[in-house]
Amino acid sequence: MTDSDSGFFITVEGLDGSGKTTQAGLLAEALSKEGHVVKVVRDPGTTVLGERLRELLLEPTSGWELEGWAEASLFLAARIQLAHEVIYPALARGEVVVSDRYLDSNLVYQGARGVPWDGIMAMHRICQVERLPDLTLILDLPVATARGRRASDLPPDRVESESSQYHERVRAGYQAVARTFPARAVLLQADQQPGDLAMECQRVARERLAARRSD
Repeated sequence: MTDSDSGFFITVEGLDGSGKTTQAGLLAEALSKEGHVVKVVRDPGTTVLGERLRELLLEPTSGWELEGWAEASLFLAARIQLAHEVIYPALARGEVVVSDRYLDSNLVYQGARGVPWDGIMAMHRICQVERLPDLTLILDLPVATARGRRASDLPPDRVESESSQYHERVRAGYQAVARTFPARAVLLQADQQPGDLAMECQRVARERLAARRSD
């Protein structure tokens, strides 16, 4: 799968608590109402393998640590299945795919553990999941704000349980993604009302879709 497919690939990224899942759903709903055929996915997840790996990756650990490269490889395994089973066929049909997390989560979360970006990108090339998003919406907000939004009635998962220092590195990683990939990545301030943020996400997506149609 290359960038020559006729679909449009949008990813929504950000810290846990940034509102990315909500915004991905609202964006998909808005685009569907405008006549687009939209496929919504989550990474890891959506496929049978992806959901199994999601459970494994997010389950709190006790007495052992998941090594950074091993963690990156498990996330990549879920992504390979998701890309080839769901995303690439949808893009080939000309659909809009909206993904709650994708490659950039791998870069920043495992990057925060010391795994180099070029190594992660090389793994994606070897495994033939090189297709980059056409648009990445990065929802940025302070770590303290994001952590304060987490549902208090649910126990934190393995990643949410990491230290504030770790999540600060993740946030810095997302900001680096926006600087490194300015053609596709747009940094949006997520510490605003969800409705206002939704309008901003939808505006950017519409502009990029219109630009694609005019090419």
